[in-house]
Amino acid sequence: MVAKVSSFRKTKKHSTAKKVFGWSVLLLVALLGLFLIFYNIRLYQKRAELQEQALQLQKEIVDLRNQEEQLQYQLEVSGTEEYQERVLREQGLYQKPGEEVVTVLPSEEPEQTLQAEKIWWNPFTWFQK
Repeated sequence: MVAKVSSFRKTKKHSTAKKVFGWSVLLLVALLGLFLIFYNIRLYQKRAELQEQALQLQKEIVDLRNQEEQLQYQLEVSGTEEYQERVLREQGLYQKPGEEVVTVLPSEEPEQTLQAEKIWWNPFTWFQK
């Protein structure tokens, strides 16, 4: 007697619907991962640009503060009597008793008539006087 050995294990049959669902879930997770990676890269680039812009604005703030200090100093200096007297003297509007105002004018030079050069490669200059 030969006994038939039967296996008690059931063979699993994978249906194509289960395979398609598994692959679609895997694809969806992969696409979501890629989207998050690219979005993270974009955020990093934007952050770098904003940091650079912040540094430039801080430098501009420092420059404007220095300029404000210089203008404040000039405002304080221009309010003094010595400065006002010096400006009036330079313009020739103020003189002390016994002083004479001398104004030096630039010499007037006659305007030189410029003759256009005759250029061999430009025919428009050939017939000019």
